[in-house]
Amino acid sequence: MKKIILAVLFCFAPFLAMADSGDTRVVEMWQCELKEGKEMDDVKANNTKWLAMSKKEGGSDAINSYSMNAVVGDLTKFMFVDSYPDMATWAQGETDYNGSKQGQDAEAKFAEVSRCTSTLWGGYWVVPPAAG
Repeated sequence: MKKIILAVLFCFAPFLAMADSGDTRVVEMWQCELKEGKEMDDVKANNTKWLAMSKKEGGSDAINSYSMNAVVGDLTKFMFVDSYPDMATWAQGETDYNGSKQGQDAEAKFAEVSRCTSTLWGGYWVVPPAAG
C-alpha cells in the first residue's frame, strides 16, 4: 500500500507544481530520506532558507517548493518538488546558488540531515485549468 501511495504522489507531483501557472514549467523532484537521528524540522527550516535564496538568485518570485512527507509508513522518506517558470530561471538560480557561500552552506546542511536524489522534468498543461 505504501508503494502505491508513493507512486500516486510521484505521478501527480509535477502537476501540483505546475498548478501555479498555465505555462511550461521546469520541475525538479527530490526523493529523500532522513539520516538517522535527524528531524524533519531541520530539513524544513533549511528548505525555507533555500527557497528565499533561490528566488533571489534566480530573479523570480515564480519559483516554488513543495514538501511531501509520509503520514503513514516509513516517516523518514520525503520529497521536494521545486517548480521554476522556465529553464533559464532554473539555470541562473543553480549557477548562482552553487557558486555562493550561502548556497554551499545550505547544500552542506541538506547533506548533513538527509540523502537525496533528483530528476529534472519539463511539463506543460495539456488543457490549462480554467482561470478562477
